[in-house]
Order: sequence, then structure tokens, then C-alpha cells
Amino acid sequence: MIPKGVRLVALLVGILALALPYSARADLKEWTVAVAPTYAVTYADSRTANGGGFALDVGFGLSDALSLHASGNLSWHQADATKTQASGVLSGFTALLSLNYTLDVIRLVPSFDLGLGVIGLRGDAAFGSSTAAAGVEKPLTGLCLALGFQLDYLLTRHVAVGVEVRYHVALTDADRLPMYLYTGPRVIFHFGG
Repeated sequence: MIPKGVRLVALLVGILALALPYSARADLKEWTVAVAPTYAVTYADSRTANGGGFALDVGFGLSDALSLHASGNLSWHQADATKTQASGVLSGFTALLSLNYTLDVIRLVPSFDLGLGVIGLRGDAAFGSSTAAAGVEKPLTGLCLALGFQLDYLLTRHVAVGVEVRYHVALTDADRLPMYLYTGPRVIFHFGG
């Protein structure tokens, strides 16, 4: 069963997508590839862990305004010690499929997306699950919902620069991983269309 909060977010995004003007031109059948160095923060087992990493996103235009995206993010975070857990480096990852809605406004292009995928944290920098790694953070892999916002500036028809923010909510193990967020600049390359 889908949690009530997830259904409400999906309904609100759908209503917003229908209410926005349909002047977008995300270019039907166009491929995009975006890369981003990221600042990432997670709240894991009552600890706030800051760090960084990178994200990769590949999109395909389904219509003038909608595109389907597959994206992933890797990040590393320094976690402080608690009474029950050792300090160390947390490694995090996400893998998502999302639907993106784009508004073309001349060269400034805002867009937002709603995605569903997998999120995970491990207790060492190599994404391992050894006993020592479990002392820092017990391995966690779960289903997540992601909301993203991007604002890009077209340098040319085929290259854009921008910024993105993506907020992830774990749908499983939400008590251990209530929030994961990353943000950063990005470069986007457009192909085909």
C-alpha cells in the first residue's frame, strides 16, 4: 500500500503539472546527459552527516514538456560517533527513474521531477558491509521517493549549465534514514531531437 503522504505529493505534482502553462519545449525524442558535483547531507540514525559526491542523469524527451530520466548519485559523508556507533565515513547512493516536467523560458529553463528508486547507506567509503563498517552504520538499502528542482541556462542549443536540488525520502527504513538531500551545479548536454 502506498503511504498517504506519498499519494498526496503525487497528486499535488500532477495538479501543478496540469495547471502550469504548456509552452515548454523539452524536445520530443531528445536525449540529455547531465553531470553534477554535489554537496550532500543525510540524517542517519539521529546523526547529521555532511559530505559530497557526484550525480549523473540521462533523460529522454517523451513530449514537448515531459521527459523520462534515469539518474544516480554517489556521496561520502563524515559521521560523528554516538554512544552506540563509531565515527567514520558513510557512503551513500541513489538510483532513480523519474518523470521530469520542463518549462522553457527563453534561455532560462526551470524544471522539476518526481522519482522513485533505491537509496542506500554503508558504513565505509568503499560501500562495504564488513563488521567494522557496520559499527559505523548498519547497511541500509531501501525504496525512496525523490523530488527534484533544476534551473538551467542554455549556453548553446546543445549545452547548458545550471543547478539542481534533489530531496529523497526513504519509504522503507524511514526511521533510520529520514532524509537525504543533494545539491550542486551541473552541466547538461543535449543530443538528437
